[in-house]
Amino acid sequence: MGRKFNLEVVTPDEKFFEGETDMAILRTTEGDIGILFDHEPLVAPLKIGSIRIRQDESAFRWATCSSGFLTVSDEKVTVITDAAEWVDEIDLDRAERAKERAEKRIREGANKEVDVLRAKASLERATNRIRLYSQK
Repeated sequence: MGRKFNLEVVTPDEKFFEGETDMAILRTTEGDIGILFDHEPLVAPLKIGSIRIRQDESAFRWATCSSGFLTVSDEKVTVITDAAEWVDEIDLDRAERAKERAEKRIREGANKEVDVLRAKASLERATNRIRLYSQK
């Protein structure tokens, strides 16, 4: 296992994760990026996807991640995201209901003046949660 660095994942509601790891993989707007000890300083926007945090030599712990920002400095790596959820804690029924509601809002958006952009973002988050749940 490589040298460890401090990782902090923060949402508006909580400090989702704080600890040491030797590798984290996140989805940026430019694609997936792996962070190791002594990574060059960086600020990058995140898109809806996953956060993978290596917990030991072979296993990663997976979490969902909404949009946000990643910062890498000499002291630590910080992820600021709208929402994060451990994959093993996903309520699949709730995610499927959210997906159905978002799809309905998109279909009826023009007729009911629903904010279609918000509904599309909700659909993307729900689809991400369902996809990650099915991979566990």
